[in-house]
Amino acid sequence: MEREFDALGVPNYQRVRDAMRADIARGNLAPNAHLKINDLAARYRLSPAPIREALAQLAAEGWVVIHPNRGAWVRVIDEAFLQDLNEIRIALESYITGQAAAVATPAQIELLDQIESDYERALSIAGPTDTGRLVQLNAALHDAIKAIRPNLEAKALMQRHSIFFNTMRVAWGYGDYRPHQIAEEHRRLIEAFRKNDGALAERICREHIAHAMQDLLSLWRTRNGRS
Repeated sequence: MEREFDALGVPNYQRVRDAMRADIARGNLAPNAHLKINDLAARYRLSPAPIREALAQLAAEGWVVIHPNRGAWVRVIDEAFLQDLNEIRIALESYITGQAAAVATPAQIELLDQIESDYERALSIAGPTDTGRLVQLNAALHDAIKAIRPNLEAKALMQRHSIFFNTMRVAWGYGDYRPHQIAEEHRRLIEAFRKNDGALAERICREHIAHAMQDLLSLWRTRNGRS
C-alpha cells in the first residue's frame, strides 16, 4: 500500500518512520522482511534519503536490524524480546515514579488527577475500543509523572520503550479487562503520590507495568496462534 506524506511542518523521515513503525507492529512489514531502500521509497512515495534516516532511527528503537553490507531487516518481535524490554522498563520506570511521588506537589498531583479523569471520561464515552485515545491519555499521565522529577538520561531510555509499547498497543489494542484495570491502578498510584509515599508508588508502578505486559503478551500469543 503506497502512501503520500503531506503533513505540514513534519520532516519526511519522521512521517515515514512513524508509518513504518506502525506497519511493522501490524505485520504489514513482516518479521525478517528485507527492507530494500528502493522498494520502501516506492511504497511510501518518497526519495531514498528520508527512508535511510527513518531506518536508522527504527534500528535505534529496536524495530529494525541493520547488517553492514547486507541492508536492513525487520526485527522478529518474539516473547523473549518483549520480556527483555519490559524488564528494563519495570526497573527504570518504577524507580523514577517512586522518586517523583516522594517530591510531588499538590499542583502536580492535581494535574495527574485531571489527566486520569480525562482517561476515565474517554473510557466511559467510547469504551475500551477507542485504543488510540486511551493510549494517548495513558502516556500523558506517565509523561506528567516523569516531569515531576526530571532525569534526562532515564527519559531517553524510557522514551524508546514508551514509543515501542504504545505503538504495539495502538496496533494490537487491549484485552477486554485491561482499560478498566489501568484506571484502577492509576487511582491507586495517584493516592500514593498524594501521600508522597515513594516506596508505595514504586510498588504500584511495578505491578502496573507487569499487568500491562501480561495483557500485551496474551494478545501476542493470540495473534501468533499460541494462546
